[in-house]
Amino acid sequence: MTQPPSQPLPQPAGWYDDPQNAANLRYWDGVLWTNNTVPKVSPSASSSSIGYSTDPYAASRQTAPVDYQQPPAHPGYAPAPTYAWNPGGPVTTDGRPLAQWWQRLLAAWLDSIITGIITAILGFPFMRDFFTWYANLLRDLSDSSNTADMATITEQVTAEMTKFVLPLTLISLVIGVVYTTFFLTRSGATPGKMALGIRVRRVNRSGPLTLVEALRRQALQVGVAILSLVPILGTIASPVSLLDPLWLLWDPRRQALHDKIADTVVEVKPKAGQY
Repeated sequence: MTQPPSQPLPQPAGWYDDPQNAANLRYWDGVLWTNNTVPKVSPSASSSSIGYSTDPYAASRQTAPVDYQQPPAHPGYAPAPTYAWNPGGPVTTDGRPLAQWWQRLLAAWLDSIITGIITAILGFPFMRDFFTWYANLLRDLSDSSNTADMATITEQVTAEMTKFVLPLTLISLVIGVVYTTFFLTRSGATPGKMALGIRVRRVNRSGPLTLVEALRRQALQVGVAILSLVPILGTIASPVSLLDPLWLLWDPRRQALHDKIADTVVEVKPKAGQY
């Protein structure tokens, strides 16, 4: 008589040798042993349902009432098959589920708010000087004696904007690099990623990134930001900056372009006590 496997493999529902009483058959519902048992007697091989899942309760309806209650624990019972849980979607090389695109998007948005506030504080002197200059310009233009043409005014505004944008961009870049590098090398996750329960790791190695790995992961974004300051090269930088995060939508490992440069992925953080 065929026995349900002791290994965690699927087994069809049917009647099998009773692990508790060798003289009986017990019904296996495909997940657990039931309380339905019948004597191990078959009138003929052709009418027997032993080992088959078709109409499995036919024999029990004739010899014993059907009981749908789960059987009590008994040391004589063979272990029921178990199945390893496998999360949907791609996973890391050691089985960790990868972060969803929306988790990464929200994490980046939270981080940008934090770094934006820091940038505004440190860049306030430049912002103050620009707006003071711009207010003076508007006052001068309202003076009827001012005869400056529009081309001259536009040139002045562009030059002054450059004085403002360049240092502010550099401040923003430095803050972003220091902020991201500090957290990725310390815990593998920036505050935004911590809030979403995700973190960065190497493709084939868990744990925080090294200093070189963290800097390499930001190389593309820093390069794009610098190129955007150059009028002609800025037309190339814009598509790249857009393609970078969009790449993870179709990548099999949910990697953005900057992940591919650093050979990193973003995984869902495991429970406390595990890494």
